Amino acid sequence: MEIKGSSIEKYEEYAAIISALPDLLFVLTMSGRYVEVLGQPDSSIYLEAKSLKGKTLASVLPAQICQHFLEIIQQTLENDKLTVFEYSLGDDDLNYDRLTSSQPSARQRFEGRIAPIHSARYGEPAVVWVARNITERYELEQKLKYQSEIDHLSGSLNRRKLFSHLKDAFYTFGRYEQNSSFLLLDIDNFKRVNDTFGHQCGDNSIRKVAELCQSELRQTDILGRFGGDEFGIIHKSDDTQSAIALARRLNRIVCAATNETYPELSLSISIGISHFKADDRNIDDIYKRADEALYRSKRNGRNTYSSA
Repeated sequence: MEIKGSSIEKYEEYAAIISALPDLLFVLTMSGRYVEVLGQPDSSIYLEAKSLKGKTLASVLPAQICQHFLEIIQQTLENDKLTVFEYSLGDDDLNYDRLTSSQPSARQRFEGRIAPIHSARYGEPAVVWVARNITERYELEQKLKYQSEIDHLSGSLNRRKLFSHLKDAFYTFGRYEQNSSFLLLDIDNFKRVNDTFGHQCGDNSIRKVAELCQSELRQTDILGRFGGDEFGIIHKSDDTQSAIALARRLNRIVCAATNETYPELSLSISIGISHFKADDRNIDDIYKRADEALYRSKRNGRNTYSSA
């Protein structure tokens, strides 16, 4: 006699539901062995994922990524609750042929949802790992983040983001006594540039100065545009002389630059340097000193720097 709702029927029902899922579902043991691979992922991302069954994370992924995934599995089992995290994988991360599309270095972003299974697999504790591809969402988020932080004209950070980094640098200085300086600069006689050559030339000048400044900065330096022709640079170094040397280089490189469209136009910048001090109360103190130093440079004939 047929018994409706039996274990076999339930198993078949769940298997059918899982096989129709757009996300890939792995059953993984604590040691990283693929017990099962279910779901119907986009074939442009996973071509033969089901053949992972019986393999191990260590045989598919580089050692560093494998170790990270094993730690996530261990954490999930120890906490006995769902773990959610994001990760990226590309063709160059995978040691298993045809796991992903044939596009070179195709990098995808995933949301992993890992839950413990309360029964052993191959004599080991195990988890269910659901891999949801969120590449499109992630790329959109990154694009929106970029647009909210970058000044569209100069390609450097915008005012809000630069001040955010300045606050971080001030905190680091106070906590770890890491020497830092803030350079405030603007283009000399910028109004005359706009009035004489037009605003398009003015925009090009802003882009050019940003490009030249960026070429002289180190990876730890941060460039941003406050607006108009005014820029700020956060410079971390071992001593205050480093910021002065940077200002000299910036004065020299901008003054030496030529404008192919307007060869008769010569650019220069004035710079104010503010070294972080132990008695600074906040970033307003740092900015104020840089602003005062900048105007000293203007009074001293422009195309120079002053330090505070």
